[in-house]
Amino acid sequence: MFSKDTLKPSSHALPCPALPCPPPCITLRSPNLTVSRLLFQALVLWDTGPSPPTLSKALLHAHKDWITSCAWAAGRAVSSSNDGSISVWDLDTSSRITSITWKNPLTSICVQGEYGPNSPVVVVVGGGLHRESKALTALCVVVVHRENKPEDMVVATASEDGSVQLWKPFQVEHFCTFQGHSGAVRGVVSKNGLTELLSVSADLSLRSWAWEKDGAPAPKVLMVTAVCYSQTEDALLAAYESGLVEIWQRGAVVGRKQVSDRPILALCSMPDARFAVSCKRSSVQLLKLVWTPGGLGASLVKLSTFPVKHPLAHLHYCSTLIGVSEAGTISDVMVESRQDTCSSTGYVFGTFANDSKSMWLVGRREDELELSFLFVVGLTEYRELSFTNVTLPTAGEEGITSITAVAIEDGLLVCGDVEGNMWFKDSLVLSPWSPRRPAHRDRISVIKITSTAIISASHDQTVKLWDKITKKQVGMFVCGSPVQVLEVSPRCPGELVCGDEMGKLYFLRWNQ
Repeated sequence: MFSKDTLKPSSHALPCPALPCPPPCITLRSPNLTVSRLLFQALVLWDTGPSPPTLSKALLHAHKDWITSCAWAAGRAVSSSNDGSISVWDLDTSSRITSITWKNPLTSICVQGEYGPNSPVVVVVGGGLHRESKALTALCVVVVHRENKPEDMVVATASEDGSVQLWKPFQVEHFCTFQGHSGAVRGVVSKNGLTELLSVSADLSLRSWAWEKDGAPAPKVLMVTAVCYSQTEDALLAAYESGLVEIWQRGAVVGRKQVSDRPILALCSMPDARFAVSCKRSSVQLLKLVWTPGGLGASLVKLSTFPVKHPLAHLHYCSTLIGVSEAGTISDVMVESRQDTCSSTGYVFGTFANDSKSMWLVGRREDELELSFLFVVGLTEYRELSFTNVTLPTAGEEGITSITAVAIEDGLLVCGDVEGNMWFKDSLVLSPWSPRRPAHRDRISVIKITSTAIISASHDQTVKLWDKITKKQVGMFVCGSPVQVLEVSPRCPGELVCGDEMGKLYFLRWNQ
């Protein structure tokens, strides 16, 4: 009876839990009727009109083994079981209409359209998605997107391997895989009318996913290399090792631009919805963010390109666009005659805002930690860059070369190293260094400081939140792979975005 064999590629490495609901499964038939299955062999119909709901009908021995999932199909109930059978029920007469037997236990089922001789039903067996004229098989499934044409239906399967996969069952086609959960996926639900879904996992995380409406997989993005919030718009840019730049708004991609065929090194927001983008081709592109009519989409329009002598690892705007190479050379990017005008430190860890016309740089020169203060003097046509360096006392602090991340804010200086240790100075001049203490299990890649918290990200896949005063940990989030970049929202200091080695973005929020 099956029109297609097991869909290829094999959908999951491990078995999937039942979807869309964890046990016991509950499926709405109408505003007042609900069908559910118990942990044994009973299929139960509830009347949800009264409060509390009342039991309407029960089929106590519907299957020979546990019922694993149930769904509605035009007044009929469809159930799957660990005994390897699918049954279609007429609940008005409490009778079985038909039954389909499968060779392996079934763990999930969903139905598209009305039940009939050719109704598609999706089921899962042992991690594989299958298709049949009356029933389609898959281990944990949910219809996540419907169009007018049945062949445009999209089905999501979720697994104990932590992945969510998208399929077009009528084309027998797998077209997208979402990875990021570190535990078994326990549930998936779609956003009505949108090519988006939510998944919840045993790793205690809730994630939002989106895919292309035409079913095409998103461009290959590789590792996230930079993120940047807009100064003036409710949007942010994310850049990737592939040279792709994405525009994000409210957790969804609203535009893309392939800026370069080389990795993006840095992003910087500027006034008038402009962004500067530095890549490994020793150039900086100036782009403008333009919204489509209605504000549902956006694009990046190139305004100009500035060649630079060295690839710029850091970009910072303080009345002019400042670029800093990893070697410490500083450039006024948009004025060619003022490029490589000065050298601050050796290797530069990062740039940090002071005010609209000045900034801090923290770097390493030989075996010393060096702090530089840069300020812009003069009007646009005659401006000059001036800076001063201060070597920070590091007596008793071994391994300055092991430092991998630094942040400075209001006199507080925080450092992290390759082994995951973190330490700080509460005052640049007066206070001594605190002892190095373990904060992560691997290299610390980013440190940020807000008015109330210290935020650290690491190659151990975690982002941790520390109280700024007590230095005690107050929160943690686990990503899917080593965290590479992190930025705090300028509009809401209780929100941040981080990106990992697998190309995933995570939008986090905490209570201040």
